[in-house]
Amino acid sequence: MKKILAMLALLSITSNATEVFSEYYVMEKVIPLLTNAESYILNGEEVKVVKVDRKVLKALRTTDDPFYYTNSNQEKKMVRVGDYMITPITFSSIDSANSKEFNNNFIKK
Repeated sequence: MKKILAMLALLSITSNATEVFSEYYVMEKVIPLLTNAESYILNGEEVKVVKVDRKVLKALRTTDDPFYYTNSNQEKKMVRVGDYMITPITFSSIDSANSKEFNNNFIKK
């Protein structure tokens, strides 16, 4: 019995339950940073972009790197420090892009 309890305790210590933020929560916390962010063009559409750094993590009240959220298409997205959070200028949704995708597809306005 002691072995089973010890194994369960060890398992609970080593497992890392990661929270998955909702799109609404991420928008609510990150939009103040995106309001003053630089504009870029993606597929002919103007978007606001902010690079994920400690300010973004602090706004989300997390230290998790990577962190996860569910976008408007109900896809679970992983975001790391150095990636980018993106919203159209209407602030109607939020998405993310890794640095390679950002460098290949976004044009500074």
